[in-house]
Amino acid sequence: MIRKISQSNANYLKMNILYLLLIISNVVLLVGLILYYWQAGVSVHLETYDYFSTVIPTIIILGFITSRLAKLRERGSSLYEMAYLIIITILGLITSYFSGKSNTAVIFGPYLEMFRILCVILIFILMATSLSQFKEIMQGKLSRKNLLVCFIVFLLLALYASRFHIRVNGAPANVRCMVVMLSGLFGGPVVGIPVGIIAGAYRFTLGGVTAVPCAVSTVISGIVGSLVFWWSGKKYPRPFAAVVLMFLFTGFEMLMVVFATPSDISFQYVRDIYPLMLFSSVIGVILFSIVVNDKLQDMESEDVEDVVDELAEEVGQSEEIQELRDEIGWLKKEIRELRGDDE
Repeated sequence: MIRKISQSNANYLKMNILYLLLIISNVVLLVGLILYYWQAGVSVHLETYDYFSTVIPTIIILGFITSRLAKLRERGSSLYEMAYLIIITILGLITSYFSGKSNTAVIFGPYLEMFRILCVILIFILMATSLSQFKEIMQGKLSRKNLLVCFIVFLLLALYASRFHIRVNGAPANVRCMVVMLSGLFGGPVVGIPVGIIAGAYRFTLGGVTAVPCAVSTVISGIVGSLVFWWSGKKYPRPFAAVVLMFLFTGFEMLMVVFATPSDISFQYVRDIYPLMLFSSVIGVILFSIVVNDKLQDMESEDVEDVVDELAEEVGQSEEIQELRDEIGWLKKEIRELRGDDE
């Protein structure tokens, strides 16, 4: 028992050190951006109001979906999952329509397009979590077959996220690192590290001035997600921890771009895509965490129902045994009485 407690404390300390390093990297990135634009005498307009006009409605939509779908849980998990799938599909179609109607040079257009890509990925993730292999992984059954299926699914999604990206002022933005991070957080090092290596190698083959830092950060995201999975007791971490991790790692990824590319390219690149990638990655982790929590709650309720059924069956059997004993006792009494009459 003492050994388990000490191991848990050690893992907690390691995770805190990891978060501290990521926080430092984000601070260094922020300070570097401020110093660069201050020395260059460039006035940076981040269109804060436009960002909030995108983020706040999205959060409201997500909150509405979560609160409404929770009520369907009482009517059965299959109806719940179907409704989730339909609503995400509708959101994807709506964002695709408005993205086509809006001017992509406007800040709202790229967010809509990135959210559409997110919807496609989440649809596949939702369908994948219905597989028995994914459910067993969530229950802690890390068999070779389960991990292989998980690896294939996340690898395909990571390649999709690399291939289908959007460009903001010529800079490509995608959610590849988010998918690789989730593969490590969900399946551990056996899934996250190879997915990160293959996805990173594929990103490198696509070329570009940021090919090296983006490829390296993809590999690191798989390693970081796997470490957090291991330190969390070989299970998906708490949603808040996963969201904060993705938030900080996005800043770390941008810092790698700054260090690995010329300043006249890197700072422009970060300025254009950092808010968009931060938005999409955090929203993606939030939605994935919702799906995982829902699945875990469904499985826990099913386990409770199974236990109740077993107890009811045992109680029923004990009642039947008691009735048989009463009948046997009554028969014995009748036999004794008959024997007494004969005597």
